[in-house]
Amino acid sequence: MNKQLLLCSVLLAALGLTACGSGGGDDAPPPVIQPPEPVTEVPSSAGASADAYRSYAAGLTATEVAEPLGLDKVAEAPVSETAEPAEL
Repeated sequence: MNKQLLLCSVLLAALGLTACGSGGGDDAPPPVIQPPEPVTEVPSSAGASADAYRSYAAGLTATEVAEPLGLDKVAEAPVSETAEPAEL
């Protein structure tokens, strides 16, 4: 009798654990993160002053595979005759 009770309780426990292991949860795929658009042009706001141009250039990431930036929106790089040269 004890063996039958023990066997029955073990089988019920195994059945209960099997039912709980289905994983369930949502089946939605994780969101796709789009890479940022590559920068292809220097914005016209970077040509407003030498400091604006320097801060824009300092914020660019160095890469060996990107295309060169177009300067169509900036006639020429702004310069300052009075400011000291700044490191990038």
